[in-house]
Order: sequence, then C-alpha cells, then structure tokens
Amino acid sequence: MRYSIFLLLIVFSFGLFNMAVAQVGTDLNKTVVDVTLTPENPKPLGQAYLSLTSYGTDLNSANITWNINGKTLKTGVGEKNFSFTVGDINTTTVVDIIIKTKEGEIVNKTLNIKPSAVDLIWQAEAFVPPFYKGKTLFSHQDYITFIAIPHIISPSGSEFPTNSLIYKWKKNGTVIDYTSGFGKNTYSFTGPLISRPFTIEVEVTTQNTDDVGYASTSVQPVDPSILFYAKNPIYGIQFQKALQGSVNLNPAKEINVVAMPYFFGSLDPTSSALTYKWAINGAPINNGNLMEQVFRHVEGTSGTSNISLSIENSSKILQYASQSFALSFGK
Repeated sequence: MRYSIFLLLIVFSFGLFNMAVAQVGTDLNKTVVDVTLTPENPKPLGQAYLSLTSYGTDLNSANITWNINGKTLKTGVGEKNFSFTVGDINTTTVVDIIIKTKEGEIVNKTLNIKPSAVDLIWQAEAFVPPFYKGKTLFSHQDYITFIAIPHIISPSGSEFPTNSLIYKWKKNGTVIDYTSGFGKNTYSFTGPLISRPFTIEVEVTTQNTDDVGYASTSVQPVDPSILFYAKNPIYGIQFQKALQGSVNLNPAKEINVVAMPYFFGSLDPTSSALTYKWAINGAPINNGNLMEQVFRHVEGTSGTSNISLSIENSSKILQYASQSFALSFGK
C-alpha cells in the first residue's frame, strides 16, 4: 500500500511539472511587441508619440487599432506610429492598442499616461544692478543654482509637498548622485574655468504612486559685459538709458559716468577682486580703482574723446570685459 501511494505521488508531481512547462512554453511563444513613448514623460496638454516594434512578427502586415479613452482614433494595416495630445494635470489618458498579426494572433497593449508638470528655474550668483528685470546670466566660474518646483497631484487632489518627493538630477545625461534623493529639489555648482553649454535634467517621483514629473533646461555660458550710465546729482544713476555710441556733453559742462559690471561673479561691484582700468583716447586714467569717473569740458576746446574701460576679476581669470563710447564736447 505504501508503494502505491509513493507511485501515485510521483505520477502526480510529474503531471504538475508537465503543466508548468506547458504554461511557460505558451508565454515564451507569445509574440512580443514593444511600445515606445516619446517623450518618456509627456507634459500636460503636450504632444506625445507612440511607436511599435517587434522581432516576432511583421508589424507592417498587422492590423493595428489605436484607442484613446475608449474611442478609436486610428486603425489600419501597418499603422505602427501614433501621435496624440495627453490630458491635463491629474487626468489619465488611457491608450489601448490592439494588434492582429498576419498569423492570426491578437496582442493587446494598454498604457495609462498621467502627466505631471515640473518648473525648472535657475539663477547664477553674479552681479546685476538694482531693479534689473532680466535673469542673472551664467558666466565662466560663476556659482549657479537650479530649483525644481513640481506640480504632482496626490490622490487627495492636492499637490504633493516639495519636500516629500524624490529627485534625480542629471548633468549632460549623467546622474548626480550626491545631490539626488528625497526632498532634494535644488542643485548647485560652480562652473569650471572654461564653461561650455550644458543640459540639466530632473526627474521627480513620489514614494507611493507611479506619478513621474520631468523637466530639462540648457544653459549657454555668456561673457560678462559692461554698460555705462550717467549719474545725476539729484536723481542718481539713470538706469533707464545706457550711454552707448556717441554721447554729447552739451549743454552740461561735465558728466559723471558709472560703469556696471554685468554677470561678473562678485555680488559687490566695488569688490577688490574687480579691477577697473579707465582710459581716455587710450591714455590710462590713474585715479584709483573706481567704478565711476567724472569728465569735464575744458573751456575753449572741442572735439570727441574715446572713453574706454576694461574690468577684470582677479579671482576668476576668464571673467573679463571691455567697453567704450565716444564723448563729444564743445560743439
């Protein structure tokens, strides 16, 4: 009796083994179709592109149907590519793909696309004048900071707090491990001696959902620059109009010219790291390291003088700029 039970167990186990092999064999024989979404993380209300590839069947001969949220938008033989507009934040776009191969097999693919938005802003730590309305641009060896502001909607309908998300930062495609992680929504670094254009990417994910936000930006380093302004004894620096090209000294007898060093990596324009070298008609003006000069009309003279200035940053050797304008007087 014991032998009969043992034999029965062997037969039963062998039967289970055959069933398992048959099941695996069925999965292995199923045609594999890959779906590629571009961009990988579409923006809300943005365009997205889907493409199909397969090494197991000829998709050019397959009948392919594309459905968006239950509505058929495209169908036909060999329709391997499809473009569409994704929904807004906190809405899910369901893409159903039905593929009938020439061998008669039906392959179904479903994608649920829920877009999230991420604002990626940046600013360099460099000098610009007060009330400057533009962005502080990045120059060689400047310190620059990127800030990710995600808009990912939680199941409760509100946005996830910035410090509750996971951030993965990349520079030129390489993951920056030390600045990536939970709650790390900023990335800062000092540019190299010779800065080249670079791309920063950030991917934002949640701890408990499949939501993903993505943003990228490219930064083109600029050279520092100089702009001249007149300084009025009553109203101060006249930022509304730069002194460029030819400037007429008349009817005034003197002009106080202030130089503004845009995008130099010093927040203080009077810093000892900045060297101001003024010249008039090529002759140096040796009256100290000043960011402003007063030019006066000498009675009985007339003509045009070339006023020039160069600024160097001794702590960042590639930060250099020069500028000039023509000052007419006595005419």
